[in-house]
This record gives sequence, C-alpha cells and structure tokens, in this order.
Amino acid sequence: MATVNRRKFLQMAGAQAGALAVTRTRSLRAAPSGAERAQAAGDTADVAVIGAGAFGGWTALYLREMGLSVALIDAYGPGNARAASGGETRQIRAGYGEREIYTRWVIEAFNRWNARQAEWGGQPLFYRTGQLILAREWTRSQRATKTVLDRYGVENEVVEHDDLVRRYPQFNHTGMAFGFSVPSTGVLMAKKGCLAVAQAFERKGGRFMLAKAAPGRRAGNTLQDLVLSNGQTISAGTFVFACGPWLPKVLPEPMRDRLITPRRVTFWYGVPAADARFTYPNCPSWSVRGVYGFPSIEGRGFKVATSFDNVPFDPDTDERVVTPEEIRRARAFVSEAFPALADQPVLESRVCQYETSVDAHFIVDRHPDMGNVWIVGGGSGHGYKHGIMLGDYVARRVTGRETDPELDTTFRLKAETY
Repeated sequence: MATVNRRKFLQMAGAQAGALAVTRTRSLRAAPSGAERAQAAGDTADVAVIGAGAFGGWTALYLREMGLSVALIDAYGPGNARAASGGETRQIRAGYGEREIYTRWVIEAFNRWNARQAEWGGQPLFYRTGQLILAREWTRSQRATKTVLDRYGVENEVVEHDDLVRRYPQFNHTGMAFGFSVPSTGVLMAKKGCLAVAQAFERKGGRFMLAKAAPGRRAGNTLQDLVLSNGQTISAGTFVFACGPWLPKVLPEPMRDRLITPRRVTFWYGVPAADARFTYPNCPSWSVRGVYGFPSIEGRGFKVATSFDNVPFDPDTDERVVTPEEIRRARAFVSEAFPALADQPVLESRVCQYETSVDAHFIVDRHPDMGNVWIVGGGSGHGYKHGIMLGDYVARRVTGRETDPELDTTFRLKAETY
C-alpha cells in the first residue's frame, strides 16, 4: 500500500475546499514503514484525541493552544464524507426552547467564529443569513425560546402574517399564522471549517494522523496506549474519544445503547437564473413543518434537509444513496412550500447520519472504567455549531481547569439507554 503523508492529505483536501495552505510542522505519517515505523512505535503525547470532527478538532486545537503536545487521529480525515460534520453547511441557531445553556454558548460562538475567520485570513466560514420559522401556532418550545432570547438580549421578531407575505414572497404562507425571525443566526461552512481547524492545529505544532484507532494496553484503570490501523501505537497521559457515530464501535462499553445514529437526507435544488429570492443574502435560513434549509450559498443550490424516518445507519458500511421515495417526498414538500422551485432540478443529494444521545444533550465524561479516558459525543443534530465552544470546555475539563458545574452535570454520561 502506498504511503500517504498526512500533510499532503490535508493540503489536497484543503485545496478542494478552498481552505488555507498548510505550513510545515512536526508530524506523524499515515502509513510509515521500515525505520519510520520503528522510530514512531513508541510515540507519545500529553493528550491523544481520537476523531477530527467538530468536537475532536476543536478540542485538539484548544489543548495545543494551552501548550500541550497533542496527537489528533482520524480514520478518514477532517471533513470526510462519512462524518456527521462532513457536509458543506450546518446551521447555527440560537433557539433551544428551555435549554438555555445552548443559547448562551451560541451567543459566544458568534464572536468566536468571527474571530477565527479573521485569524485564518478571512476565509468565509460563517454566513449571517438569519433564521425564519414559519408557524401555525405558538408551541411551548417556541414560547420558551422567545423568553430565553429576550432574557439574553438576542434580537428576535414576531412577523405577523400580512407582513410575512410581503417580506418573504418566496415562501408559501398558506395556513401559517406568523413567522419567528432571529436575524443574528446563520450558516456555517462545515467541511471547510473542519479542515481549517485541523490546519490551524498543525500550524501551531499539533500532530495529525490518518488512521483508525482502538484502545490498546491497560494497567488497572488506566489506558496506556492506542493501537492504530497502520501498526503504530501512541502512548498518552490522557485520551479523548470524540468519535461521533463511531463511539459505540470504538467503546462498546459503556456506549452500547446510549447513542443512536439515524439516517438523514439532504437535497440541493436549482434556483431560477432570474430569481434571486432564494439566494444569500436575499433569503434567510428557514424552518417549515419540521423541515429546515438554507438559501443558495456559494452557488451550491437551495438546501432542504429532511427528517422523514429514523432509520438506523452505519457510518462505515451503509451506502449514501437517496431512494426514489425520499426524492418523491422531498419534491412534494418543495413544491408546496416553495412553489417557484417546483420544477427546478436536484443539483445534489446527500445521505448522512446524526448521533443522538438519550436526552439530546452532549456527552463529556470520564470513562467509568478508565480514569484517563474521556468520552465526548452526543452531537444530537446540533453539535457542529457548538464545537467551537465545546472544544474549549473539554480542554479545560481534561486539564483540570475550572468549568461550569451546571455543564458538568448536564453533560455527564447518563445511566438511561435506548
């Protein structure tokens, strides 16, 4: 098998995404051989982070910025097509009903995304589209969301029906009583963001390895090292498993039945050449009857993210091909909700998966049987936008720094299972 240098991997992927160039740093290789393998066989780090998605990538970067030596390991690479964080775009919304801890984080996340964009040369990773929710009536969650947004001073507006029709003519407002608008929210460029984080991590002296990792030797309740798919081992004082939908595979105990990975389907529809109403910045991100989507950004097309069925999905082996029934149902929705797009072609479709915890909260906790192992996951469909905050939180937890006790309790590994 040919040797693949992990820097070349990131450079090629970054070029495809328009990401920043990677500067030369000390590194591990994806498939060393001979003398290289012998030299690297006993490689060590202060912290080894397994998983380079939204949670793992940011955790590794913050730890490196704290001055620790960090190895970041991923089986398929940051922003890869199998990852929950691997799509082109993800929303960043501020409303979470009564779960105001996530609203607090999003408020700060806006500032951090803007700061990182500037730090990384102005590469656009955050588009402030705003969000519009069309509603037939107030739900308890929507009322709670408005209460929390008002409490934290997040701009929001209830748009009455007549004004809704005037301001957003691209929507079908039949049966809708009002719209709920949050102008500060928007869209994050997910794959680009994962690559940008990994590249920043390397520029600051972090080490990335393209390999599959599994727990290795143990000494009592302490994990000694990782065994990698290329035959190497990596020793560390602390291990952070941020594997997303792979957590139940990599750590079957205690993760069995504590995460599910439902299948999700997304479509991008063409927009009429002479109609700019469906293109950023003329259209907000939106939510209608349990379906959400984004305007066309960077020429990708009008995004429609469906959630028809909770079909279990294997991130390694299941094929990511939409079915005729999924195409039909999505087309029926678009034709009703956005009549001007009824005859537009599908430009692209994508099958991905969520990884959802039993209570839809994030999981940040020690492994119950290995004191130097941390479990980080449970993105639950809203993880990407919070990665920039969660990574900082995890880095503080694993290094023994002060964190919010409320979050420590909320993010603990629950005893309940599916």
